[in-house]
Amino acid sequence: MFATRITKYARHAASFMLHFAHGGLLVAGLIVTLFVASRIANHGVQGLSLGSFTEEAPVAALVENVEPEVLQVSESATAKLSPDLQRVKVYIAKRYQVSAVALEPLLASAQQTGRSVGVDPLLLVAVMAIESRFNPFAESPMGAQGLMQVIPKWHPDKVDVKSDRAALFDPETNIRVGALVLKEYIRTTGSVERALQQYNGAINDPASPYANKVMAVKAALAQAARSSSRFVGA
Repeated sequence: MFATRITKYARHAASFMLHFAHGGLLVAGLIVTLFVASRIANHGVQGLSLGSFTEEAPVAALVENVEPEVLQVSESATAKLSPDLQRVKVYIAKRYQVSAVALEPLLASAQQTGRSVGVDPLLLVAVMAIESRFNPFAESPMGAQGLMQVIPKWHPDKVDVKSDRAALFDPETNIRVGALVLKEYIRTTGSVERALQQYNGAINDPASPYANKVMAVKAALAQAARSSSRFVGA
């Protein structure tokens, strides 16, 4: 008799647990249904449907809502090169094995900066060729940086590297600072050659090897500027 009662109680307990589990699933189902319905109601204006919960729909919705990015193109980057500098670009690309596409904004910046500062653009280009071979990320053991290998600690009045340590690795900034330094040295020394020697930190060297090297490259660039688009050896 006792065993029979135990069996009966076990059946009731099992039945109760089954109904409880069934009720729990029902509640869970109601919660999910209410969640889906609220999502549809919230996004109804955007035209979302049950298909919006597939893998592709959220991506499409995000793409539609992304604001198009406006690219800021600098003035010098869009400046048109003169015919002479177009020929110089072809020469440099072949002579120094540099992409003509990558050279375009560098030469445009040298053209614009040279005209505004009052320094021959070909002189700026020649200094770039000697100092960095047109590598805007070049850095020497002495701390000279960028295309024209400017040492920032010597020119705090022209560039603030404390607020932006990478300032001189920006091509436009580097060319502008280099041009201002050369302009200042030309004014104080009285000649381009002596200015170049001072730029190199060897103004007292009577042989002026650095100035001679830069001026030789400048002469080759000038020859390329006057020639046809064919390669001119140097």
